[in-house]
Amino acid sequence: RREMSNRASIELKTWPPYFEAVDKGIKPFEVRKDDRGFAVGDVLWLREYDPATGAYTGRECYRKVTYVLRGYAPAVAEGYAVLGLCGHIPEAAQ
Repeated sequence: RREMSNRASIELKTWPPYFEAVDKGIKPFEVRKDDRGFAVGDVLWLREYDPATGAYTGRECYRKVTYVLRGYAPAVAEGYAVLGLCGHIPEAAQ
């Protein structure tokens, strides 16, 4: 987690099918283990990671967290969060 003024940039490993859906804009959310203190205003640095090769593919994108849903049983399991994301953030804005 890298602090950037009053928000944070958080690097996350993302498997190919999920990365592709976020990158194309058809999946405007992430479901993640809530171990990073996610907050509205954070910027997620999503890096595509291929578990079959154990390596990053080189593809990446940035999304801003606009909403955090926690503790909404039974829809969101204990210890997990659903993160609402807004569209593409240019790298230059990071």
